Amino acid sequence: MPANKKPRKKLIRKAHVLPMTIRHNSEADTGMQLIPHMELMKLREGLGDEQSWHTLVCRLNIGIVSAWQNEIDSTEINRGLDAMINVRERHKSSGKWGLSGDDLRDIGDALVLTDSIQLSLTRRQLNKAMDYVYKEAAY
Repeated sequence: MPANKKPRKKLIRKAHVLPMTIRHNSEADTGMQLIPHMELMKLREGLGDEQSWHTLVCRLNIGIVSAWQNEIDSTEINRGLDAMINVRERHKSSGKWGLSGDDLRDIGDALVLTDSIQLSLTRRQLNKAMDYVYKEAAY
């Protein structure tokens, strides 16, 4: 006879995911803000490429979704995204990645607003916005 007569409990497997408190450090937070500004300067100097365009659009998409989900005015970000469409159309017609003065101003203002929105959100809110953008816009 076995020594332990109690029946064993079934093993319940849990998915291993990181808790929301572990997202990324402040260095990565700063990188998320600085890299799009560097890509914007590349486009301004005529050194940008399609990767620069995608980086800026992704950042502005995160900004507009964050604003939309948290009921923040996003007209500046809308103008920045419209300017990114102008940049893409200009590239299609001329073959070069470049900016007009108005486009540079609108995109710069949108990036600054996105940075300030990021700083005002909690980690959970920012993660929700990033997940939405990656699920809906990325392919």
